[in-house]
Amino acid sequence: MGYRSSLIVGILGLIPFVIIFLCCFIVPADQELYNLLIYLFISYAAIISSFLGGIQWGLITASADRIYNVLLPLLISTVPALMGWSALIFITNLFYSLIIIVISFLIALAHDYYLYNTKTTPYWFLNIRVPLTSAVIVLSFMMFFYIN
Repeated sequence: MGYRSSLIVGILGLIPFVIIFLCCFIVPADQELYNLLIYLFISYAAIISSFLGGIQWGLITASADRIYNVLLPLLISTVPALMGWSALIFITNLFYSLIIIVISFLIALAHDYYLYNTKTTPYWFLNIRVPLTSAVIVLSFMMFFYIN
């Protein structure tokens, strides 16, 4: 998949974040549906965080012969999935869950930079990852301020 296809699929992946966020403004905060929307936002973010780690795992294994030591990068690529899972464990405290999600996306982005610098990713990879990750982080912070 090339740049354009990856960009289109990445933008489509943002749609659930945006729709769930916008729905939170429609549903009054005292309704059960409101809590469900927050849960859906965090759950989807956890899934996407895990997906980002999977992308990194695939890039690392595909380039294993060019990377001197693959153990640490492979271990780091599992962190977004573990943090996404942790966010679901702490779902009863939305503050912690959203903070964990933001941190997982920041770690994934930092690792993307590392992989880019080791020439493990395509040259256009960060041109997609940075805006998409930034959008998720901004929406997560907006969600956090909306619920508090």
